[in-house]
Amino acid sequence: MQVLSQGSAHPEPGTTVHKNSTFGASHTNAAATSAARRTTEDTDAWATAVREATENVARIETLNAESGQRGNSWALPVTTGKHARTPIWTSRAQWQHQVRTLLNSPTGTELCKKNTISTEAAFAIAVTHASLAEGKTGRGVTASRETIANRAGVSVTVVKRARRVLGALGMAVEQERGRYLTTLESTAAEAHHGHRQFRAASVWALTSPRAAVTTITAPFKKSRKPSRATLRTAAHRARTAPRTSPHPSGRGPLSPSGGFVLPSLVFKFSPTHAHTRAGKPKNTQSSTPRPIELQRTAAQLIAHIPALKTGRHVGQICDVLDRAGIAPARWTGRDIARELTADTQTRGWVWPTQLTRPTAFLRWRLAHIDWSKLSPTERSRQNDQTRLAEQAARHRETRERDSHVAHAHTRAQIMRQLREQFSTRTPA
Repeated sequence: MQVLSQGSAHPEPGTTVHKNSTFGASHTNAAATSAARRTTEDTDAWATAVREATENVARIETLNAESGQRGNSWALPVTTGKHARTPIWTSRAQWQHQVRTLLNSPTGTELCKKNTISTEAAFAIAVTHASLAEGKTGRGVTASRETIANRAGVSVTVVKRARRVLGALGMAVEQERGRYLTTLESTAAEAHHGHRQFRAASVWALTSPRAAVTTITAPFKKSRKPSRATLRTAAHRARTAPRTSPHPSGRGPLSPSGGFVLPSLVFKFSPTHAHTRAGKPKNTQSSTPRPIELQRTAAQLIAHIPALKTGRHVGQICDVLDRAGIAPARWTGRDIARELTADTQTRGWVWPTQLTRPTAFLRWRLAHIDWSKLSPTERSRQNDQTRLAEQAARHRETRERDSHVAHAHTRAQIMRQLREQFSTRTPA
């Protein structure tokens, strides 16, 4: 009897069918190869991404370094070659003097009239541009029109008109027009100042044309006298100079470096011997004290305008106020400061934050104002008097109206009489 292997716990080895594992082995090798290929592709993609990121970072750093970024905003880089074709200004003070002269000329007046802007507003905006430009070249004016308008105290439209006037006069050149930033430029801006920026303002350069430089003279500068420190140094060198020989060995007697020249010069310019020279008596003139009201007015003016505060005596401000014809009894320091502020706003100017010559600046500003009119204090006092007079008139009218009103006991007596009359009347 033949025994089958089905149902047996121990099947016969010869009857067992072995499956071929060739298909399973080939499938496993294909999966491993595919996984290795994906790993290689991911590694290449990562390396490519790292290389591109490194190149972008280097490109951003190069862009910021070559464009010379400064401040809290990112400015548009100037195209190569535009700086070479744009002349620089002579200096900030001379450029402002040139602009002032050109605006006062018939050509400048006609340009201002054509662009519907006053010469004072155009000059105020020009001064604001000059304060934002580089000191040596006059380039790099990258502030927006809104910023310039806020600083000058005008509108954006007035800034546009003033720029057209400056461009027509040849005193300013727009090197780059404001626009939206590219992706690379926006990333460079964020790397520069740390926040997002999507737009950049125009880049302007302030120039001094050859015609303006040759025809307009520079503002006159007074020569300064030698200071006391210089004179003391010269006197000290004269005292410590060797006196054994009039000239050192190895030099001729006519050599200008001899020691006999310096003492005479020191004696001539020394402040100690300034009043003891031959033929020049001492100055015996005594200075008269300034009125206390004038000193109080000058002190109040300095307190309200800190830019006028200097290390010198307050008497210089007193002299300026006195020469301007300002009466301290009518004008206080606060009144003068308010009048100067109103005149500055009317002309479209701005107060400088720092003054090199505050006394001369104050003298120039006071000369453009009429001080014979009523001061703010006088106007306020006049308004108070008018208001008090109106109140007194109303009180008089009230008292006169109340005088025609009967007293309480009179009204009570009349009412009692009326009641008696009505009570005695018989009905019809």
